[in-house]
Amino acid sequence: MDNRRDTPLFALTGTVAAGDKKASALGYPTANLPCPAGAGIPPGIYAGEAVWRAVSYPAALYKEEGKDVLEAHLLDFSENLYGETLTLRARHKVRDGKKFPDEASLIAAIADDIATVRKLCSRESSVQ
Repeated sequence: MDNRRDTPLFALTGTVAAGDKKASALGYPTANLPCPAGAGIPPGIYAGEAVWRAVSYPAALYKEEGKDVLEAHLLDFSENLYGETLTLRARHKVRDGKKFPDEASLIAAIADDIATVRKLCSRESSVQ
């Protein structure tokens, strides 16, 4: 059975902008794309891909409720993307966003989300 999702849940192309570096401080740097209010991207954590210079990288995507930014943590990636054009495509919703009581709980949840994204992305690439 083919589990690949050919049509993304959503896609966004834009120029990577500087963020508040909160995710980097937690050990999970993100590329931030401005996300217009009319883009129709629902809040949550998603497994997907980031396309940069015609190469696709597995990515965890995060859209926070009420924020006009879509964040992408590219798995196993360390290039500087500020000012670069990036396309983000969500393939699977991992979970809704939520507030955490402390930083340790947030870091643990991000690690779990990244593990889930890694599994979903590797499963998807194995059926292509």
